[in-house]
Amino acid sequence: MSDPDASSPSDGPPPRADEALYTALVKADRSGSFGPAALQIAHELSEVFTTILGALSLAKDGGDRSRLAAAEQAALEARDLIGRLFALGRDGPARLSVHTAREILDEAAKAGEGSPVAIEIRVAEGTDAVQVNGGQISQAFRNLVRNAIEAMPPPPHLPRIQLGAANTSLEDGRISGLPAGNYVEFEVRDNAGGIPPENLEKIWEPFFTTKRHGAGLGLPAALAIVRRHGGQIGVDSVPGGGSVFTLFLQRKSTEEDIMARPASSRRFATGRVLVMDDDERIRSIAGAVLGSLGYSCDLARDGEEALMLYRRYFEIGRPHDAVILDLTVSKGAGGEAIFPSLQALDPDVRAIIASDDEKAARRCVEQGFCGWLSKPFRPADLGRVLKTVIG
Repeated sequence: MSDPDASSPSDGPPPRADEALYTALVKADRSGSFGPAALQIAHELSEVFTTILGALSLAKDGGDRSRLAAAEQAALEARDLIGRLFALGRDGPARLSVHTAREILDEAAKAGEGSPVAIEIRVAEGTDAVQVNGGQISQAFRNLVRNAIEAMPPPPHLPRIQLGAANTSLEDGRISGLPAGNYVEFEVRDNAGGIPPENLEKIWEPFFTTKRHGAGLGLPAALAIVRRHGGQIGVDSVPGGGSVFTLFLQRKSTEEDIMARPASSRRFATGRVLVMDDDERIRSIAGAVLGSLGYSCDLARDGEEALMLYRRYFEIGRPHDAVILDLTVSKGAGGEAIFPSLQALDPDVRAIIASDDEKAARRCVEQGFCGWLSKPFRPADLGRVLKTVIG
């Protein structure tokens, strides 16, 4: 694999992601490039939501359910774009778990589904696992694969991306920003047109793009994610000869997964779940999903109503199996605020925080929440967290 030291991002400790984003916003605003970037983001969201609304309308009015899969895929693309924005503003990897290199690269290859690009995966025998936030690292690799796909020349060019991983050991000073140690070295190699030398440093700047349709967020978000995991990304590129992005992540052998854990005690299962969210639409959808999973459901608008409902069933010996609490609500107490009162009433309460803020979710888990439901979520996500928490 290649040594990206000569073309790695700037030396010195990596800046906080939120500081980097703020600096980029100020710089982009002064240069007049923020407006076009904002328009491009709005354009991308407009396209995916047009697909969603059109498919839902056909399913609702015409009974054509065949397009619902397209609506779901578009919704995932919207979540992916939002994730790129969040990646620039968050400053911690939050929930960590062990992932093999093969798992990471298999997930990355999904970014090429539906494209004409041939994707090859090679993982050296004995390659160690890494301890990372699976969702964030998956986002970083998808960004790199998507960037390679978008850089491919038109036919008759035969586009190809090679994904690889192997163990490596680094000495101090070999890779800028990385201490000596044992790492897994990943590669994303393409046969696209390459990157002009004058743009090799600029590609890491938020909102910088040479594409006609692009927001310039993919590579900066990938860099922010990898650096938050104590890793680094470098790039080697030859105009006309393709590019090689090399990522280093520290090897790990122990698992720490704080996304969801079983409660410490067991008791009679009531099949009842309490959901608190200030958005009536989310409450309604959550109730329908829980019903499809075989649960009875109680719905609350805010923390006070959730506490009242929980107390009502607890006092008659039928406590809820789990409580899903929105982190913040527009009026009244949110999930984090009401949790101490729930714990005082029932020390064995099985609470799940629902939020798109990973840092806040980690804080809630440390305070005693049994799990985190990342918003926006799919029925499978909800079912998976409940299965872990309830058992």
